[in-house]
Amino acid sequence: MTSPESGLALLPFEEASDQVVDFLAQTVPMAFWSVTRVVDGRQVYLSVRDDAYGKVAGDSVAWSESMCQHMVAGTAPAIAPDAMAVPEYAGTTAARTLTIGSYVGAPIRAADGTLFGTICGIDPGRRPDELLARAPGLRLLADLLSRVLEAASLQAQAERRTRHVQEAQASLARSEAMYRLLVGATRDAISRHDASGALAFVSPAAQALFGWSPETVLGRNWAELVHPDDLPGIRDQLAAGDGGESTFRVLHGDEHWVWVEATWTVVRDDDGQVLDVLVCSRDITARRARDAASQRESLERLSAGLAHGINTPMQYVGDNARFLAEAFEDLMGLVEVYRETLEDPATGGSPDLLPAMRAAEQDVEIGFLQTEVPSAVAQTLAGIDRVAAVVRAMRVFSHPGHGQHVPTDLNEALSAAVTVTQHQVAQVADVELELGELPPVWCDVAELNQAFVALVVNAADAVEETGRRGVVRVRTVRDGADVVVSVSDDGVGIPEEVRSRVFDPFFTTKAVGRGTGQGLPLARTVVQDGHGGTLSFRTEPGVGTTMTVRLPIAGVRSAGPRALAGAGG
Repeated sequence: MTSPESGLALLPFEEASDQVVDFLAQTVPMAFWSVTRVVDGRQVYLSVRDDAYGKVAGDSVAWSESMCQHMVAGTAPAIAPDAMAVPEYAGTTAARTLTIGSYVGAPIRAADGTLFGTICGIDPGRRPDELLARAPGLRLLADLLSRVLEAASLQAQAERRTRHVQEAQASLARSEAMYRLLVGATRDAISRHDASGALAFVSPAAQALFGWSPETVLGRNWAELVHPDDLPGIRDQLAAGDGGESTFRVLHGDEHWVWVEATWTVVRDDDGQVLDVLVCSRDITARRARDAASQRESLERLSAGLAHGINTPMQYVGDNARFLAEAFEDLMGLVEVYRETLEDPATGGSPDLLPAMRAAEQDVEIGFLQTEVPSAVAQTLAGIDRVAAVVRAMRVFSHPGHGQHVPTDLNEALSAAVTVTQHQVAQVADVELELGELPPVWCDVAELNQAFVALVVNAADAVEETGRRGVVRVRTVRDGADVVVSVSDDGVGIPEEVRSRVFDPFFTTKAVGRGTGQGLPLARTVVQDGHGGTLSFRTEPGVGTTMTVRLPIAGVRSAGPRALAGAGG
């Protein structure tokens, strides 16, 4: 028979199967021809030419009931001159409803060998000779449809890949556009350095921040722009990892040094060789100046408090010491009279001398001295104890730390914070300490001292704003695996409209010159980032505020993810 092979493999599968069925219907006298697909346990008719059974495209039969299921195997065509003589089919339900005399079929297989479907011809009558003569042509047509199927699959793959490439290109274009937009709009300077350290790219912000124009810095090695004292630390960081943060000085275009905070990422190839170093930098010179000013202000306030804490007891220690010196001189005068009297042989302790002795006693006011000298001694000792307490508190407060967490008496640290701030707090509020029994807490006491002082001073400032004397209450308690430190005041409270900003750096509601807005942000950083704890607050306008610090007893390594609570109630 003549085959429609020419151009068939280039058609979509549906069109190719229609042409095959048309060709077979015209050349082989069978009452029914179809191309089927086997899917989900059913044989579905895709293309049908039916003069006997009333089947149309889309009809289906259970694969287990199909004649093809029993006849098609491998790649060879199958012929049954008498279909009802095939026992496997004769016993099926389909055999009782669909009368088949002759059958011919060939499998259509995908490129991987799996069965896609069949070319199937059936007839109510028996046509053995014609079927036998045309059977080899069925295999050729089935192979052609397999090729069409493979071509369709390859085309679908190509279309998918094309779509993926197009989508990737569009995504890349969007990413590049977004990158250019972000690089152009960001106030930080973006730079790229090659493996040798030469600057390959600088963003427009570099001009405004550092006075660098591209033509003046492109090609220069980054090390030429960094302060010599800062180079070793940066090189050590670069050698140690593929990313990090650094603070260092760079040379401004006007030939002065500016402080920079930079985040950098090393880009490597598949072999681990450095391709580029990407750096995002910002000028923090002004911020460092503000930090230094804040530190000076804190030091001045602390120094004033310590000076007052030591000066006041030293004043009455000095006054009492002078009083005791004068009293001692008077008493020694009286003792001298006693001695002269007792040592004079002529008197022999005569009673006539008693009036003179009493007069001497009256001159030194012996009764007054008997009352006041013990009081002066007691006050002096109390003053000495007070000075010693301030010195001890200062020793605890000024503990340099070692960047490590060690077991610490948190109650002692809080007592020290209260002592060093006493002068400032005592002017506006009474301090109440309610220190519970706590185990040693793993922490950096030097950092926590700063946080506790910030919370106590903040509470005192809140009380001062009321214009009346108030109370600052410091309380500690253990709660399971944590310790809880609360600093409460009966001050003005935090207005609702600013509660979300109380931990923002440099935000303050205090008058100019009275606050830098760094106390609470510092406390939060120390507690949350440095110790794995939380800092939250409750507040009510006109009633007061309670700042609550929660710290893990076992230290930051034992702390799971914690959320910083910033909403008051």
